[in-house]
Amino acid sequence: MSERKNIDPAAIDKASVYRLMTSAIVPRPIAWVGTTDGRASGVDDPTGDNLAPFSYFMGVSSAPPLLALSVARGRAGTLKHTARNILTTHCFSVSIPSVSDLAAMHATGGEWAGSEFEAVGVERASGQRIRAPRPAHALFTMECELHHAIDLESTHLFVGRVVLFSAAEGVLSGLEVNAEALAPIARLGGDAYAELGVLHHLTRIAVPRSEGG
Repeated sequence: MSERKNIDPAAIDKASVYRLMTSAIVPRPIAWVGTTDGRASGVDDPTGDNLAPFSYFMGVSSAPPLLALSVARGRAGTLKHTARNILTTHCFSVSIPSVSDLAAMHATGGEWAGSEFEAVGVERASGQRIRAPRPAHALFTMECELHHAIDLESTHLFVGRVVLFSAAEGVLSGLEVNAEALAPIARLGGDAYAELGVLHHLTRIAVPRSEGG
């Protein structure tokens, strides 16, 4: 076996650790997260809405339906709008961006002074069960209430409980999302993204359970 290179994360800077992890943990699904700042109690106020992509994102549980989202602090160590809004309103939407959303989704990752919906030109739709908005054209969205928030110093880890799944026509096959119809974008390292490639369909192998197992 060829010699391996071992890297101690404590021996390299934070930026290098970030580049290493984001280039190795691939492909990553992207959460296109909609939030609002709650400036007008009980009233939709588009000027306080935020939309941003995050790829440190995963499903956690289906009973109850939970997902996890990691939001790092900004360059000055301050909370990003997304984190601040979630902590204020206790809700957020997660849309899965499709290939057709790539340019707009990427643009919403910029540091805009106002709402990304207006700045980038993404049509906004109000949440049905929560106050947070979503991209109107998103093919699949999960509306979430905040279940748990963990302050990890440089990052906030949010666990959201899905209270509503919302799918565009043609995306679902029964109660299963059709991956080819959704055409999701995956995040890679650096400035790279990926589309679905060849799909491999494998039937789950039935293994007899042992006694007490």
